[in-house]
Amino acid sequence: MKKLTLVAHAKDKRKILKTLVGLGTAEVTASKDYDKTVKCDDAGLRAEFERKLNRVSFAFSFMKDTHRELNKLKAPEIPLEKLNLKRENKLIEYDDMISEVTENEHDLFSIISDLEDYNTRLTDIKTETARLTHQNEQLRDYLDFDIKFSSVKDTQRVAMFLGLIKGGKKEILLEGATQTAVLKFSGSGDGVFAMCLKEEKEQISKLLIAADFSRCPFTQDFTAKELTDKNNQRINELAEARLDIYKQAASAFKYAYELKVLYDYYFIELAKLDALARTAATSKAFVLEAWVTASAAELTQSKIKEAAPSAEIFVSDPQKGDPVPTYIRSNKFVSPFGINVTAMYGIPKYGELDPNPFVAFFYFLFFGFMLGDAGYGIILSLACFAYLLFRKPVKNSGSFILMFGLCGLSTILWGAIFGGWFSIESQYLQGSAIGRFLLNFKLIDPLSGSQALVMFGMALGLGVIQIAAGFFLSGVTKFRANNKLDAIFNDFSWVVILLGFIVLVFDLLGILKTSVAGIVIALTGLAMLIVGGALGKKNPVKMFIGAFKNVYGGINVFADILSYARLFGLGLTTGVIGMVINKIGALIIDLIPYAGYAIAAVVLLGGHAFNLLINLLGVYVHNCRLQYVEFFGKFYGGEGRAFAPLGSKTKYVYLTDKLETANNTKTNKLEINNNPTK
Repeated sequence: MKKLTLVAHAKDKRKILKTLVGLGTAEVTASKDYDKTVKCDDAGLRAEFERKLNRVSFAFSFMKDTHRELNKLKAPEIPLEKLNLKRENKLIEYDDMISEVTENEHDLFSIISDLEDYNTRLTDIKTETARLTHQNEQLRDYLDFDIKFSSVKDTQRVAMFLGLIKGGKKEILLEGATQTAVLKFSGSGDGVFAMCLKEEKEQISKLLIAADFSRCPFTQDFTAKELTDKNNQRINELAEARLDIYKQAASAFKYAYELKVLYDYYFIELAKLDALARTAATSKAFVLEAWVTASAAELTQSKIKEAAPSAEIFVSDPQKGDPVPTYIRSNKFVSPFGINVTAMYGIPKYGELDPNPFVAFFYFLFFGFMLGDAGYGIILSLACFAYLLFRKPVKNSGSFILMFGLCGLSTILWGAIFGGWFSIESQYLQGSAIGRFLLNFKLIDPLSGSQALVMFGMALGLGVIQIAAGFFLSGVTKFRANNKLDAIFNDFSWVVILLGFIVLVFDLLGILKTSVAGIVIALTGLAMLIVGGALGKKNPVKMFIGAFKNVYGGINVFADILSYARLFGLGLTTGVIGMVINKIGALIIDLIPYAGYAIAAVVLLGGHAFNLLINLLGVYVHNCRLQYVEFFGKFYGGEGRAFAPLGSKTKYVYLTDKLETANNTKTNKLEINNNPTK
């Protein structure tokens, strides 16, 4: 990485930031505080951009709701346009983005205003519908009374009451009412209509109070049924109005792409304001500092000079203690593993050892071992590579699919070695020329007793190799940090011990006839480990304790090795489940004549699809765990910060950048940016 420092006129701020976004090669960092300078922050402009960004976000949310509501109706008379609010699979130049926004901004915000108006109207409709529905609930207790609410009032000689009493208190009225009083109750028993002579009003009122009477709140010139019907008619009208609004709102769907560009434009504008806030400025000039990749430094410098000829630019190496971001350039094989495995754990610090090539190798190797069926590997690779071929994902958006496609190749390799072809048993494969050809690649039968142990040993052997690699990389890291003795006696010692064990295993298998050499190598490593524990201690007791702790720590190492038994377990699982599915299919064919073939085909396709998907999930998770716990635990901290050029973070569209142009000559250079976001 290089540090770029520029001093320019205040009037050139916007042009320089626009250039940096268009290049996508510089991450603006906080400038030093110089005398008589201040940090720039335009609060008013920031508030305006945030307001506009929120309005576009509202538009997306409202369109999503509209699409969902119209989908619920599924009415053939409603032509529903497709709504795509996913990230666009295309690149756009920053200058083109500015041109599009300049041309369309007024019209787009006019559309957003319409959507805001629709939302207000829908809110009003929702409120009124809820009010009318609640009113209908209240009217339910009065539906049995064929009297207009406006008529319930005292006359010259008669008093009238309409309302509700508490359930179970009906008897109070029936027992205490006068003979001349008229009482009528609703079907539910809660509604009551009472009519009595004026001179009996006080007596009836007391009875009603005793029955917890509450007077009817309605006074309209309608009966309960008439008012309910009127409300229902209005509710239907509101529902139609609501549907009309959603139909009108759906016309905005065709502007989804333009709105996405508008959103990211203001997202970048806010990022530019954040960058400005990191500069040191006076009324006439400003100082901007940024990190650029070494390969892009010259290009960045020349483009800034084109935009602001009077700017003074200085490029220097990072100083000790600088918070340098990391940028990794990896080849096409390593990159997807770095993005989807390493970056999920953490980013290497600047100058730290790049773990990605090792992660790519081991992840690739373990994946096929655990899935272990060449037929599944063929399907996985074909599906993934077909997607990449036809979809042509831009930047790193297809990295996850590419990783699985590559891992499919590993699965084909290991599946052929294990004789796994859709879990078809060997005796059936031998019945055809193609089957006999495929069996030529079979070296191990994981489901036979003795060879299952060989597969188990291979799983642990792969674990030994990865753990030894972890200790080796830890030692290399310490060597680079000038901790050479620690590296030799505490890390390389384990490499020697594990190498000795590998030689011993080869001797047991008859591959090598050097048992003494294996013992000598392992004991040499053990001696180095004991010395490592005693290093730096003068007290003999402390030396002994340190040596003992180092040796005792070997328990953890061997526990880590046993963790690789999951390679064996998952490798068997895929084949066993597949064989069960095949046997079920064969059984169906035997039991059901003719139609059994069709049923078996469905069972086989569905069963193998399920087996593939469920084991893909298991393999992905367990493979990641081995990298994160057993491998990274030996040497890798992942405490770095990814290089994030100005304008690289967008939500809906991808901006072109000049990083690839500048980097097209080298690979696997640890400056980092695998673009760890997909």
